[in-house]
Amino acid sequence: MPQNPFNQTLDWTVQGKYARVTDDDGRVFEGWVERVHHGRGSVVMHDVTTGDDEQLGSVFVRLPGTIEVLKPRRRIEWQSLDELSPHPAHDGAFTPADATIRRCYRNQYAGSFPVVRENGTIINGHKRVAAARLAGLTHHPAEVINVTDDQARELFTIAHREQANQEQETYEPADSEQDTEASP
Repeated sequence: MPQNPFNQTLDWTVQGKYARVTDDDGRVFEGWVERVHHGRGSVVMHDVTTGDDEQLGSVFVRLPGTIEVLKPRRRIEWQSLDELSPHPAHDGAFTPADATIRRCYRNQYAGSFPVVRENGTIINGHKRVAAARLAGLTHHPAEVINVTDDQARELFTIAHREQANQEQETYEPADSEQDTEASP
């Protein structure tokens, strides 16, 4: 069963992060979030302290009112699309689907944050940036990362591995063709 996109984003945003959780009674807990129970809205935290600096250890917060990540790992910034450029290894041979462009125009958002280097090189999200441009957007929020050229190349490769595998499968002969060629 496919995961709910909101729940998936919630997990990516808070799991493994140091956060402040305020429950419905106004109590404040700070600690490391391990899990979020989507059906109940509960949170499991570890190494927890309260607003009064009381050490609690592990805590199950049954009804959190708010969850605030205190040590975020992502840096999201408003980027000019004119200042973003494709990664040198990106082939650029694609056109975003009309539905994606329409959704981008309607929402003024491509659906998720492209990942870009501080110099504007796109690591992941070339199609989202293209859809935003075609929809007439001039700016879009992007996750900005500070990496070396080697790290950027590796991240690009990882982000596009599935696409490369699909392209490779397209050009490889089918098993039956390989078997016939090997036959005497």
